[in-house]
Amino acid sequence: MLRKITLALMAALLAVAFHPIYVYAHAQDISISVGHEGFNHMADYVVEVEAGHEVTITFTYADGDLAADNPHQIQVVGPGLDLPTVSLSRDKPTASITFTPAQTGIINIYCIIPCVGMEFMTGGKIKAVPPENSGAPTFLALELAARDDGNVLAQAILHDSNGGPAAGALLVFKQRTTFGGELELGTWVTAADGSAVVAIPSMAGQTLEVSAEFAGGNGVGSTQVTANLTVPGLPAAHPIGALSAATPPPVLALILTIVLGSIWAAYGTVVFQVFRISKGG
Repeated sequence: MLRKITLALMAALLAVAFHPIYVYAHAQDISISVGHEGFNHMADYVVEVEAGHEVTITFTYADGDLAADNPHQIQVVGPGLDLPTVSLSRDKPTASITFTPAQTGIINIYCIIPCVGMEFMTGGKIKAVPPENSGAPTFLALELAARDDGNVLAQAILHDSNGGPAAGALLVFKQRTTFGGELELGTWVTAADGSAVVAIPSMAGQTLEVSAEFAGGNGVGSTQVTANLTVPGLPAAHPIGALSAATPPPVLALILTIVLGSIWAAYGTVVFQVFRISKGG
């Protein structure tokens, strides 16, 4: 009996060794309302999904405020996709479609039949982005500190799942700009203590929003952290020029007096000559 159990265990171990265990990608569920104002009430609606992961979109009819029914037939079009259309109306207010984007890129959503608000239903997009790496958790901390030399030091420290420093990892630092986008500051390799430091030029009174990202990989999960700092001090005032000063310098005052005197002398000469000519006539 013991021998049979031992043989069964050995067979199970061999099966695991030679047949990989598949881990299925996580599902992504998205809800999109469809109406005469566009997708989710926006003419230019964009949502992100991860390529290689299953996506289920549930479309909901959102034209109940109209007097008459406004049917829609939705088509999802993208690279490598051949999907059936989805129909919506008052009698069929919801419908779903499931697919897996095999590659990154833009997937478009259209209403392909004439309807009220059709001009607002051509800008719907699904952006398939590279999947994030999953695996053993990592922990990332970020601290911002202002220096006397006008720079702000951003120090990030990465720890592994055991709480130890993660050396030799690549960290990407980014700064949010005043225009709403992100400026990539560069990529740094963590030191033996898991830290990476970048100096960011700054001005007094400026508010900085900086993020650090670790992409993960090789069985290690990705992570990201953001920190904010308002640089101490008041914003630098524009220096007052000599012409804007409350009391101009003596040399400048003398020059202005000479110029103005010359103008008045010329004006007086002209007036005198005109007066003499008119009197002589």
